[in-house]
Amino acid sequence: MNSKTPLSFCKIGTVKPLITALAFSMLMGCSSYKTTNELQSVFVSDELKDLETIRSFFVEDIMQLNDDNFHFKFRSEMQKLEANGFASVEPKKIDNLFNSVTEETFNEIWQPKTHKPSRRSSVAYEYLVPNESGKYIQFLAKNTQNNSKIKEYYDKVRKSGNFSHLSMLNYLNDDTLDFDLTNTNIQIVLAIHYISICHDNNITSN
Repeated sequence: MNSKTPLSFCKIGTVKPLITALAFSMLMGCSSYKTTNELQSVFVSDELKDLETIRSFFVEDIMQLNDDNFHFKFRSEMQKLEANGFASVEPKKIDNLFNSVTEETFNEIWQPKTHKPSRRSSVAYEYLVPNESGKYIQFLAKNTQNNSKIKEYYDKVRKSGNFSHLSMLNYLNDDTLDFDLTNTNIQIVLAIHYISICHDNNITSN
């Protein structure tokens, strides 16, 4: 009997390369995010997963980019966001992000702080500062060893107790090898800084 099954035209020699190519493409699709020694030396596995969620949110939802074009479109897109005061970033999205990561990870990065108004007519609100005793500050410190611009940023953050936006703007204008957007460590630092800035900007503008 010569009837064939739907897959009978595929010979073994043809199927194996197809499977190999498919597996390779899947690996390539997952290779955009690569954890680093600095991250692994500070954070545990669940925290690393949360950090990837944070990084992806920054690239896709705030920057409206993807891992393929992030490194060469970042500056121009960030200039637009800075110019409009991050008004295009929806506060609800940031709230959803915070709800999607574990409380433990959040606390290793951020610490809410209350702004107490000087006038009776003003409203008190909470904003975010780096948790000085959290793992994120430890991670930031590790990155100062090989990156002078991150060291400047880290020093200002520790001195002020806030996310130093002026230092970050100076860093964004840097054209040396220190500003490496393909580096996962740098992407994490940018993500946490700008998510914090977007959150606080939305609170103070409403």
